[in-house]
Amino acid sequence: MDLRPDMTIGERLKVARQFTDLTQEALAERAGVHLDTIRKLEQGLRQSARISTVNALAHALGVETTALLLGIAPQEEHQDPQLLALRRALIPVSDFLPGTDHEDEDTPPDVAALRESVSDAWGSYHAGDFATLGHTVPALLTEARVAVRENTNGAAMEANAVLVKAAQLGAHVLARGQREDLALHGLDRARLAAERAGDPLLGGMLGNSVSWIMMRTGRLNDSEHVATRTADTIEPKFRSSTPGHVSVYGGLLLSAAAAASRNRRYDTARELLRVARASAAMVGDSTDRWTSVFGPTSVAMQAVQLETAAGEWGAALELAGRVPMMGQIPDSWKAWFLMDVAHAQSQTFRDADAIETLRTVRQIAPEWLRQSGLAKAVIRETLGRSYQPRGVISLAKFVGVSH
Repeated sequence: MDLRPDMTIGERLKVARQFTDLTQEALAERAGVHLDTIRKLEQGLRQSARISTVNALAHALGVETTALLLGIAPQEEHQDPQLLALRRALIPVSDFLPGTDHEDEDTPPDVAALRESVSDAWGSYHAGDFATLGHTVPALLTEARVAVRENTNGAAMEANAVLVKAAQLGAHVLARGQREDLALHGLDRARLAAERAGDPLLGGMLGNSVSWIMMRTGRLNDSEHVATRTADTIEPKFRSSTPGHVSVYGGLLLSAAAAASRNRRYDTARELLRVARASAAMVGDSTDRWTSVFGPTSVAMQAVQLETAAGEWGAALELAGRVPMMGQIPDSWKAWFLMDVAHAQSQTFRDADAIETLRTVRQIAPEWLRQSGLAKAVIRETLGRSYQPRGVISLAKFVGVSH
């Protein structure tokens, strides 16, 4: 099926529809989308549609949303970092700020479909698909604001919740692009929507993101303080609280522990992990993309990070050997964990093991590897040894380290 990036979205839609042998009417019924929307897109009378609309059409056609939205580039383009950088440059930071809705859209956004689209976008984030996110997140924010405006009562509360999660995602993407101040501004704006949603867990999720961004910018005391204080406000009652509630609480404890360990407050970090471990034992590994990544596996991974921060390389590697790599942990977490492992291996002169671990990261989450300063440091250190293990030159080229 030829869904090229140089096609319009309507042309790609028509190709996919004809490939699946569906009429426009049948597709409209299967996707729950207005027939007129499909006709206008295919006739070129409209050049865009809401992400939730594209998501519904893609699911009905059995293709990836990104394939319908952006097209499928040749394999060599996917591997070209310059093309990825160009795509990001074409989506400036200002696009994350409030915009306007498509005036010719047939109906207000469906909140349930929009929620699913935002959840899918979080999946793209954990997969490191930033090129797609640069295109979708601004549109999702616009749709969520329109949904808030067009709905009342319970539907408005749900729409506000969707807006919060879209804004949180936008903040994470901005922070990864080294726009931390703008990311914090976006999270501050999202607090009002969280209040209107009437769900205290949303405030907890925002607090977790604030803590993480502050930690990225070296505000370690502030990061720990935000995480612990926010956790105190939502501390669960373990006999009655939902798994999602425990996950948000536990995620805040992990953020506080990470900040404390980087601030060389190792005893505090270990105590926070002790509480987090007890919480994780009650809920197991979370599979809910809507709340927080939390569970026994993420706690075990954070324990390894703590020991590497403390320079306890042997303890870190011993703990790492007990961490399962299967299950529902997102690829982003697996990548961060394995990069800590590679760091510990390089510090104990297990260079071949370190490079092999980074090669595993490349297989799991290549874009996270490209972005990691820690991975680049490990590669540079290995290149400086008298003996260079197999694969290090290839990795250096991949992440842009001179050799």
